[in-house]
Amino acid sequence: MEQEYTGKEDMRQENTGMSASKAYSRTGAALFVMGALTSAVQILLSYLSGEFAARGYWFAYSGWYTWVVTFVPLYLVGMPVCVWIMRKVPEQKPNAVKFGGKEFFVFFLMCLPLMYGGNIIGNVLSMLFSGGQAQNGLLDYAFDTSLLKVLVMVILAPLLEEFVFRKQIIDRCGKYGEKPAILFSALTFGLFHMNLFQFFYAFGLGLVFAYVYTRTRRLRYPVIMHMIINFMGAVIAPSLLTLLDMEALMRMSEGVVDETAMLSVLPGLAMIMLYFFLLLGLSIAGIVLICLRASRLVFLPAAYEIPKGRRFRSVYCNAGVVLFVLFCVVMIVLTLV
Repeated sequence: MEQEYTGKEDMRQENTGMSASKAYSRTGAALFVMGALTSAVQILLSYLSGEFAARGYWFAYSGWYTWVVTFVPLYLVGMPVCVWIMRKVPEQKPNAVKFGGKEFFVFFLMCLPLMYGGNIIGNVLSMLFSGGQAQNGLLDYAFDTSLLKVLVMVILAPLLEEFVFRKQIIDRCGKYGEKPAILFSALTFGLFHMNLFQFFYAFGLGLVFAYVYTRTRRLRYPVIMHMIINFMGAVIAPSLLTLLDMEALMRMSEGVVDETAMLSVLPGLAMIMLYFFLLLGLSIAGIVLICLRASRLVFLPAAYEIPKGRRFRSVYCNAGVVLFVLFCVVMIVLTLV
């Protein structure tokens, strides 16, 4: 009787693992199609941009056309197709949990050390692996002065990325275990950026965003966190740097230090230092909160929990996920060489 029960339990676990593997494979395949399709359309639009420029069309030289080439293929082509493919994986939406302002602030503070620490790691490794030749393409967009930057990086990107990487992935894969779904959501979010500069901090932030969404089932919380962080990086930081008198700084670097140069540089430098120390203090608070909260994180049992020994195989050892990971790794390598 005991052997019969054990055999049934093994079969149940095997069926759960196979079901989870199919769900994750389809999800990974959807992400792969999103990345490949987006890249293909971007290449096509870039080629057309060159053709338009050769023929003297004015819009080929405009700043907004660069935004169109980069983000329209992702948001209007890649992501809709990705969600369309994922729809075959059934959704499951557990009951929402209340999430007050205090909890929101606590988890937001936890984001800061992950963001800045991951940024440092990404920059160091990118420079190391590329011999100092790799360039962070995001900086070109962050220092753009058009309103498109705010529309795309502060509004559209958080809304659409959280919709895909949190809501779609966790609603469809969370029933096989909250921990695997949260980790998968964060890892695919990091890989989706397709460069080492952003991978580590995107992965760290993805863990927080995914956990918050898993607990609350309210997309607005990770979306707002994402918006604030993008606003800090794409709007506040570049704006503060514009306060510096670069001409005076150049003169000072060449040894020409006079009262006029000092008075010109000090106000902007003071604002930047004040912002730096504010973020440093908040990041230290975030590290403390991570240490205090890590052991208190709640992971509820899932409806079809994958057995511990089968999780990695079920989640990552399938055709769809392997395709997506390989595609992203290739793209990351290309940004380095």
